[in-house]
Amino acid sequence: MSLMMDRLLPLALLTCTLVNSGPANAAEPDPDQIAQVSVINALMLGQFDGTLPLGELLKLGDFGLGTFDHLDGELIALDGKIYQARSDGTVHECGPEMTTPFAVVTPFNRDVTVPCPPVGSLEQLEQVLATLLPQENVFVAIRVDAKFASISLRAVGRQEPPYRPLTEVVAHQSEWTRENLNGTLVGIRCPKWVTGISVPGYHWHFLSADHKVGGHVFDCRIESGTISFDRCKTWVVKLNDSLGAGGKDLSQDLSKELNKVERQRGTTEK
Repeated sequence: MSLMMDRLLPLALLTCTLVNSGPANAAEPDPDQIAQVSVINALMLGQFDGTLPLGELLKLGDFGLGTFDHLDGELIALDGKIYQARSDGTVHECGPEMTTPFAVVTPFNRDVTVPCPPVGSLEQLEQVLATLLPQENVFVAIRVDAKFASISLRAVGRQEPPYRPLTEVVAHQSEWTRENLNGTLVGIRCPKWVTGISVPGYHWHFLSADHKVGGHVFDCRIESGTISFDRCKTWVVKLNDSLGAGGKDLSQDLSKELNKVERQRGTTEK
């Protein structure tokens, strides 16, 4: 991984720090920092055991997304609280003792807030964002508070060892569509050069205003709202002693499989 990072860092207008997983620093995090737990290739290959308590995760940031121990649902960090959108369609506020195997969070500080125009799809929203955020080599946290004509979501169910690769798990995920509700898109846009370490491009989770609907976002139609974004200049990746357990090669190119995971539809409707 060190050789990969040596090649990539000159391309980025940020600082990257790799640290061993453990108790988070009690000091306030850098307001321009984005912090990540583990690496995406580990999750892709089935490392679903939680490594960092959510209480420690919130010390790194109050806004972001990820998953839970045993891959039990979609993690949404919003306004300093963490919510779990489960595969049965329910949403629960989480306690600090729960753990995550993979998450990306930041202390959200708005750089800019602009009106969100009506959009007919998630793809159209990302086209709007491309004009607002042309700097493709930096990390950006994006918050969209809006009235949604519809939103299509998914959540993965709890897994038990021996864990299967993520591509096999998401083939049986639950998905659902809801109409006419208010809520928030929690988005992270990572540079393309993070392949194998994080999720390149946009990654979206959603939480409704009443905290009853949430999940990973497939698509949406927005009637009106606001877009706020926070450019992040420091990238912190928290590693743990179990990284690469079982002799799995984390350096392999899993970009095609990851793209399938991000876009693949499930087999169960809620």
